[in-house]
Amino acid sequence: MSDAATLPRAEAAVTPVIEAQDLVKTYEVGRGLFSPPGVVRAVSGISLSLAPRRTLAVVGESGSGKSTLGRMLALIEPPTGGHLAIDGVDVTGVDGARLKGLRRSVQMVFQNPYGSLNPRRTIRASLEEPLLVNTDLTPDQRHARAVDMLTRVGLRPEHAERYPHMFSGGQRQRIAIARALMLRPKIIVLDEPVSALDVSVRAQVLNLLADLQQEFDLAYVFVSHDLSVVRHIADEVMVMYLGGVVEQAPKEAIFADPRHPYTKALLSATPVADPGRKRDRIVLTGELPSPFAPPPGCVFHPRCPVAIDRCRVEKPVLAGDGTRLTACHLAP
Repeated sequence: MSDAATLPRAEAAVTPVIEAQDLVKTYEVGRGLFSPPGVVRAVSGISLSLAPRRTLAVVGESGSGKSTLGRMLALIEPPTGGHLAIDGVDVTGVDGARLKGLRRSVQMVFQNPYGSLNPRRTIRASLEEPLLVNTDLTPDQRHARAVDMLTRVGLRPEHAERYPHMFSGGQRQRIAIARALMLRPKIIVLDEPVSALDVSVRAQVLNLLADLQQEFDLAYVFVSHDLSVVRHIADEVMVMYLGGVVEQAPKEAIFADPRHPYTKALLSATPVADPGRKRDRIVLTGELPSPFAPPPGCVFHPRCPVAIDRCRVEKPVLAGDGTRLTACHLAP
């Protein structure tokens, strides 16, 4: 088991609302009529711990497993192995009724604001649905809470009777955030929540998320490939590659002194607003390896510009000095 869950945090005295130990997620994929199914290891042995009012950003390329990890943390998909605790309760193997109760504590905001709302239902109906299924509130109480949540995300009460097609992308994402907050969760998993938005609207939504986090004592798991967004909102950053963690540290350490070659490459590709600033771009050659047959040793070594012979035969362990963790033989 990695020691990612032991990283010290500024709010160490606060009980974590979500804890994971050695989470694993595998899928069996058919490979033809006469071939045995292949096994894809989408997430491999990830551990984390998150307290209220803290944001863990999970970054990496497409295919790194970050969205799969987000769905497991949101209780949408069960883990194949390991343990996941929500509010101190281990959700591994719990029955349906108990799991339904735990799902009220964790909600998810999806990437596409156009596809996450039912076009045939009013905004009011979409917001009230979680309350109708999970609470005993009266219709008037459900309506009052829906209107209240709309105003909290920057919309007006009369918007409740409109349909999704009447709103812009930024407004729809605000509605999706309002729906995620209807059950007063403690954890919100945000899967690329601003990647489909314009830059100016993106900043507004990020500021809204920061305000709501303080107001409702929320813990965020922020899944993203955009490190400029991560720099704005995260407290801690977890860098994933081919299902595993290659580096995890506080945001300031990641951006000031990245230690893993993959993290350095990601940061070098991040746009900066200063045209006069000199940047040394690290271009990775090759493609992400097949998840059916990951390379031996360090899974990053076929694309790593500084790989040595040891990297090709020995898998590095995620370890560190207590403030940050790195899975690299050449890391300090």
